[in-house]
Amino acid sequence: MCHKSDDTRFIAHSFDGLDKTSALPSRQTAGSRKQRGSMIVMALFAIIVLALLAGVLVNMLSTSSNTLLYEVYGVRAKNAAQAGIQELALASFPLSSGPQICNQVISSPASFSSINGFQACQFTARCSTSDINFNGEDFRLYRYSSTGTCGFDDIVVSRTVSVDAMQEN
Repeated sequence: MCHKSDDTRFIAHSFDGLDKTSALPSRQTAGSRKQRGSMIVMALFAIIVLALLAGVLVNMLSTSSNTLLYEVYGVRAKNAAQAGIQELALASFPLSSGPQICNQVISSPASFSSINGFQACQFTARCSTSDINFNGEDFRLYRYSSTGTCGFDDIVVSRTVSVDAMQEN
């Protein structure tokens, strides 16, 4: 019986020793601690990279949106400038009579900004008329120039359109 109890103690001691002094489990614990630390670094790196990518995408969308606004308001400003030229051309070449001399500067009327799409737009148009002689023939030269401006927030977009016309006298 004594032998049996020694055997039991030895076996218990053996199991106890394997659990506490075994080299294999302690190496796995140290290795897993190192891996856990590197996983945190890798996770932080991935989060930072994804945050930077998200920031770049937001910046690209904002830039694209601003470019679109400039383009739309640029077209509106060009149309406003063309409206000024058309108004001066109509005064220079009325349907009911012959061509008129045009030396004036006009601005967009107050009602212009009530037109859909031109709420924040205006134009200033100029025309000049001069008589010229080319190869013994007389001509009248009409020069039109108009600048249209449209704005939003603190940004103003302007476009200038020029047209020349010549009429034989």
